[in-house]
Amino acid sequence: MELMYVKALKENDLKVSSLPEDAQVGINEIRKVIAGFDMAERKGRKPTPSAVKKLKAMDKWVYYEILDFVHDTENNDDDIPNDADDVLDDLQQKTPAEETEIKADSIGLKIDAELDQLFASGKKEYSIDDIKRQAKTTYKEIWDAYETGDTNGVETSKYSFIENENELFILNLK
Repeated sequence: MELMYVKALKENDLKVSSLPEDAQVGINEIRKVIAGFDMAERKGRKPTPSAVKKLKAMDKWVYYEILDFVHDTENNDDDIPNDADDVLDDLQQKTPAEETEIKADSIGLKIDAELDQLFASGKKEYSIDDIKRQAKTTYKEIWDAYETGDTNGVETSKYSFIENENELFILNLK
């Protein structure tokens, strides 16, 4: 992202150290936010739209501070609209898609653990009542999507647990 304040520094041949204190503080806050964005991206997360919007508002404020300095005016607001902590708090919030993905991963891990236990017992066929007693999360997932006459069951990266024509669920390693 091209920052307006960086462009203003270049255009006016200025160094950050020559700016008024407010502009320097604003630039330091922006740098903290950018470092937070970089860290989040290294972890595979993108900044939230709200965090990006707040960063842009901070950049705009610093840009106008620089223009006030260059033109010897006092047109800019006195306070920066956000600080780094405020923006980084937004960055910590998970998007609805991330929350759904985390929930799905968690359910998948629970199902795998339940199927591990069933598989370890050596038994390969289970009635729905067996599943309800021994693997509650797996049972819930099967019944949330159950369709009479369809292929029913669950599949994970490790197991296939599919209902046969005798209404028994067959557990197989993939």
